[in-house]
Amino acid sequence: MNFTGRILVVDGEQHTRINMKVRLTSACYAVSTAASGTEALRRAGIVRPRIVVIGASLPDMTTADLCHGLRALPGGGDLQILAQAQGEARIAALQAGASALIDHMGDDLTLLARIRGLMRTDPQNDAAALPSGLAEPATAFQHDSRPRAVFISGQADIALGWRHALQGQVDFSISVCDPERALADAARGRVPELYLIAADMNQPGDGLRLMSELRSRPGSRDAGFVIALHPERAELAEMALDLGAGDVLAADMANPITAAEAAIRLETQLDRKREADQRRLAAQRQMQLASLDPLTGLHNRRHALPRLARLHDQALSEGDPLAVIVMDLDRFKAVNDNHGHAAGDAVLISVAQRLALALPPEALLARMGGEEFLAVLPRHGADAALAVAEEIRLQVQESPVTLPPECAADEIHVSLSAGVAVLGGELAAGPEKLLARADRALLLAKAMGRNRIVMAEARLRPELVT
Repeated sequence: MNFTGRILVVDGEQHTRINMKVRLTSACYAVSTAASGTEALRRAGIVRPRIVVIGASLPDMTTADLCHGLRALPGGGDLQILAQAQGEARIAALQAGASALIDHMGDDLTLLARIRGLMRTDPQNDAAALPSGLAEPATAFQHDSRPRAVFISGQADIALGWRHALQGQVDFSISVCDPERALADAARGRVPELYLIAADMNQPGDGLRLMSELRSRPGSRDAGFVIALHPERAELAEMALDLGAGDVLAADMANPITAAEAAIRLETQLDRKREADQRRLAAQRQMQLASLDPLTGLHNRRHALPRLARLHDQALSEGDPLAVIVMDLDRFKAVNDNHGHAAGDAVLISVAQRLALALPPEALLARMGGEEFLAVLPRHGADAALAVAEEIRLQVQESPVTLPPECAADEIHVSLSAGVAVLGGELAAGPEKLLARADRALLLAKAMGRNRIVMAEARLRPELVT
């Protein structure tokens, strides 16, 4: 059996532990059990579960005490804790660090939906869940510096009642709007940190459809989502959690105890969102650093080759030209040998800056290694590519590079040679062949005296340009 995650079940009743283990194992989870809070704390340090499910029958401590103890363990801050509790014990469990609550263990569908939701928000899953795009739409300026929540209901007085019940108990601002306004704001980039949405508004289940729509949009997909349910619609809890809700609350918040619990659970969702945002940004920074050359700040070979392949395929599918320029600094080894590696680094940094200035905005520029650079020019034919390559050559040779103070010389003149290849004819065979043609043209430019550009034709009949 292929297990999807380890769960620790804690309950003083043996039959509850056995039943839970059977049900969760059949759902492809690896399950360990503990008969007391003390045993749970010991086993959690051994088995390293991703989720701890706490039942109602603990012989030696309260649910809140166990939540405190689990959070105090090494790595306990990342644990997902699902606790069964009733009455005021629910608030105590949330305050002690419970991630989510359940009313009883017998509701298999809701229990499994809760577990799937907690697995989905587990920190270990964040990297895999990253969206492919790194840029996020800007959020409109908010005068209130606190996080913002938007409450949405079919009737404004219901959402206003939620706001009235929660104000003074939460540390975030609350706005009330209708579904159409929420979608329009999201399209303009005005996205709150948290949505609280009534499951049923004008039609049954339309709140779930609204949540799905908001979660499908790039600007609002990373917000937190909570669904408000009436007791007679409890069967929607499983669906809401599987569609991406972080939590499901009772829609009636008139009771002060219910409102206090709702406030804590909404704050918990905001905390989760903040943590997820931080992990996502850290992962994005790592991805960006992995694709950059640390010396010049240009893209590196690891990034450039897959990007070249995508641009090549796009050019073929759209019938557009595509040009590749492979460049190499002339006699760069002599720079390091005669002036030191600090001088060599200064030359590479300066040349990278000049290349970036000479290239059009849509071009891909990368350092391929050593003193070799690559430029890929979408929608550039032979003449346009040669004009860009000549501009690059002139930019590099026109003015000397200033060297660091520790070097013997104050400045040094450098030049580069380049090979240009354009997509077309035989070159449509693939990006590797396109790059190989440019490489061979570069070698010919070197052999012909350096500081020049050579165009590689489909049959490799080079044309001297300078």
